[in-house]
Amino acid sequence: MKEIVSGIFHIPSVSEPLSSDVFIVEGEKRFYVFDVGTGDAAYEAVAGLDKPATVILSHFHQDHTGNMTRLSPAEVLCGARTRKHLGQGTPVENVTEISDGVLIRVQPCVSPHAPGCLIMTVNDACTFLGDLCYARPGTGQGEAKGMYRVLKRMKTEYFIQSHRTEDLLQGKETVLREIKDYFGI
Repeated sequence: MKEIVSGIFHIPSVSEPLSSDVFIVEGEKRFYVFDVGTGDAAYEAVAGLDKPATVILSHFHQDHTGNMTRLSPAEVLCGARTRKHLGQGTPVENVTEISDGVLIRVQPCVSPHAPGCLIMTVNDACTFLGDLCYARPGTGQGEAKGMYRVLKRMKTEYFIQSHRTEDLLQGKETVLREIKDYFGI
């Protein structure tokens, strides 16, 4: 586990078994875990936290949720589709704000990748997108346009996407430009 900015830790994605990146934000009373991955390193890091954890699941795909079968977090926030797949969690339908020595906003965001995605913003500085932007070119134009509108309005400096091996912290304008180019919007 590596600290990427003060109080935010990263467990990189792996390909065997396919596992998303896992991000852990330290609050005063809790840890906030964005996605739990599937691999042992992610499981051990989350299971070994010394304060209660709130897990925020970006979407229902196995590489982001697999370790939920082995974990017992204090709270799980997810989209309705993820709750349906997992059989647990509290669906987030509007912006949910958490203040715990760190300001966290969890909100739904339309995505061409999967229905019912959530994103998480920390201290209005960085927003975790999970796989929000991943889809085949030429597909999901309506969802891509909706996603772009939501992300453009956000007060954040950086976006962080899962499954990136370098340039983890990407400037907001860079990501918005990539979305426009990739989806032709």
